[in-house]
Amino acid sequence: MDRLKPATVADARDFFAMELRTVMGHHGVSATPPSFDYLVGLLVKTISSDNFFKTNEAGHYEETLVFDLYIEYTQAPLEQKAVILQRIGDLCLLVSGYFSDSLKSKLVDLDYYFGMGGTAYRTLADLQTQNASRAVYAELSGKFQPYSNILGEMSERNGLQSNKDLLRLYERWMVTGSDRLRKILGEYGIQPINSQKGPKQ
Repeated sequence: MDRLKPATVADARDFFAMELRTVMGHHGVSATPPSFDYLVGLLVKTISSDNFFKTNEAGHYEETLVFDLYIEYTQAPLEQKAVILQRIGDLCLLVSGYFSDSLKSKLVDLDYYFGMGGTAYRTLADLQTQNASRAVYAELSGKFQPYSNILGEMSERNGLQSNKDLLRLYERWMVTGSDRLRKILGEYGIQPINSQKGPKQ
């Protein structure tokens, strides 16, 4: 089915909140209100590429590599580490979920982003001095893969248009073992077998 899209940035938050609530409800994935708001805010940021990519001297966007951010984190003074950790976690969550098709030509896979993103949020939680912030980042770390899968479904709600889309979905199922993805593949006559990972939402 066709997915409705926000007409302006102003109504994007309501749009993403509705989509996120719907998909979470379908698959029994929960989030505390502060974590839900964080995920919605993160999705709103996807509207502008400037939030995730830097521009070179020619004015063209350049990909932000998680490894480069990690190196930056290891060399940064303490007061800057939290900002970089948050960026790593956010980037990993979006790339592994909402923009997972961008991994097709990469040397790293979903497991890499799951590990880097979850660790970044967990470390960030440990740095927080306020309990509320600590709880949000701890939840993002503990539920990183389920949240990634939810964002992945939100990205897929436009429908599968081609064999390439089905292949991408099958490759994601091979990594996550998701029952949701197995069901979608089954609807297209594909019955995946021999998963090496346990089923996940």
